[in-house]
Amino acid sequence: MAVLQYLRANIDLALAILFAVFTGLAVPFSWETLIAEINLPLLLLLFCMMAVIAGFRQSGIFTFLCRKLFARVRTARQIARLLIFLCFFGSMVITNDVALLTFVPMTLFVLREAQIRGYLIFVIVMQTVAANMGSMFTPIGNPQNLYIYSYYHLDVGDFLFYTGPTVLLSFILLFLAAYYVKEREILMPVQTKMEIGSSRIILLGTLFFLCLLCVLRFFSSYLLAMAVVPVLLVTYRTAFRAVDYKLLLLFIFLFIGVGNLSEMSFMQTLPEAIFSGNEFFVSLLLSQFLSNVPATVLLARYTNDMVPLLLGVNIGGLGTIIASMASIISFKAYAGLRFSRKSRYFVVFTMVNLAMLLIIIGVRWLLVLVKLT
Repeated sequence: MAVLQYLRANIDLALAILFAVFTGLAVPFSWETLIAEINLPLLLLLFCMMAVIAGFRQSGIFTFLCRKLFARVRTARQIARLLIFLCFFGSMVITNDVALLTFVPMTLFVLREAQIRGYLIFVIVMQTVAANMGSMFTPIGNPQNLYIYSYYHLDVGDFLFYTGPTVLLSFILLFLAAYYVKEREILMPVQTKMEIGSSRIILLGTLFFLCLLCVLRFFSSYLLAMAVVPVLLVTYRTAFRAVDYKLLLLFIFLFIGVGNLSEMSFMQTLPEAIFSGNEFFVSLLLSQFLSNVPATVLLARYTNDMVPLLLGVNIGGLGTIIASMASIISFKAYAGLRFSRKSRYFVVFTMVNLAMLLIIIGVRWLLVLVKLT
């Protein structure tokens, strides 16, 4: 019963399991094929990164740094901008999910203390957009990036070159959107002093540096796991409880399901014929209904043109509230408040996301048009 309740609460995982099971019934079963389809090195890297970042969250370093930053703000607009760009830049390093898990609860507290709670929906929605678009920049910013980076064996420099222009445009749009918040002075409450353990921060920083070296392919994720897991077991065992095991399971069942699909004869040619040349819009539209992580795993097998796929699934994180699972995190945080207005949040979220989506697509179209002429 507990499993069924968990699957009801996590419909994306439930659908991935059904996808793997039903596609598995249509092809001959083979343990060798099944294991070969699961990208274990990617899963190990993702697991280690999530565990190390969870250790950082539990250490209090993010809260400590934010207090230092908030001590310098003097107006409502500055607070809103700081909260939004904490998610934007933080997501590039700690992923969009973790950025929202860390900074949205902080937003609830800060806006209440600053007595500007009327901007709560706007700021959380913009934080969600910021996390989804900021995370686009780096290979470790979100799960679909890490998958594409690994699957196509991309170079980091090339990756940043492909995603940089859209991220820069997103930065400009977010900066301008913050003008919605009035420029009035506020008085932030005095914060009590906070102590953090420097030795553990250094240790966690070292482990995170090893994760980055693994992303850069200096050594395998197997060696990374041999370093990270024992160290965290001794120093930050509770970090393992905060790992997003649902995401790992989601990847596993998607790998299995997509592998099963590839065994079906009609799926070896038909999707590629439809997908070829339309990677950007197909991946963007599919993300609106499946969310961008499943869309990435499903479509990557059918194209060698990774750039429009990379841009499509990331820009496709805008739009519907399920286009990026990170968007559900911020919605749940807001919906849990006693005074929440869920319908208003949904309307604001949809309007802001569609506006951002249309502007970004419009700018891309204009740039292509200019090049053609």
